[in-house]
Amino acid sequence: MKYKYISGSVLDIPNPDRWDSLTQLLEWWPETFVSGSKNDYGMKLTPHIENSKVVANYLFEPRFQGGPGLVHGGILSAVLDDLMGYACVIHDRSCVTAKLEVNYIVPVPVDNKYLLQAWVTEIDDKKLYLESSIIKDNVVHIESKGLFIDLGNYPGQLYERNKNYP
Repeated sequence: MKYKYISGSVLDIPNPDRWDSLTQLLEWWPETFVSGSKNDYGMKLTPHIENSKVVANYLFEPRFQGGPGLVHGGILSAVLDDLMGYACVIHDRSCVTAKLEVNYIVPVPVDNKYLLQAWVTEIDDKKLYLESSIIKDNVVHIESKGLFIDLGNYPGQLYERNKNYP
């Protein structure tokens, strides 16, 4: 796949046998907007792991519309941010987003199914660099890259309230 604004370079998962499924991971945060199974208003996205990437096929419903007939840009960035967070976890890192850059290349109409994917490109101590995309029929609609910071906790551990993370 050729990308316009991102490298597409994928860092292999260090412990692939540990993450044969994201089912357990999805159960850790059942109320989240993007992938929570217990959020009545959420998207209920169900990603899986494929070739060291977090991947999902998703049909954006009309309720996620921004402009006429198009998926709202905030929804698109939320989906990619969420998937990149899961990509951190399958690299055994519990992270938060420090920076997110989204390139809206081609509009994303509602009522269409898209391939969503996210992956880690580089790890430098506590900094994880990620990329993600939204694709339909081999056309890249959205590309994104992010910087995530490892909090030093094992994946799934609850974050402390009122703590200022580095």
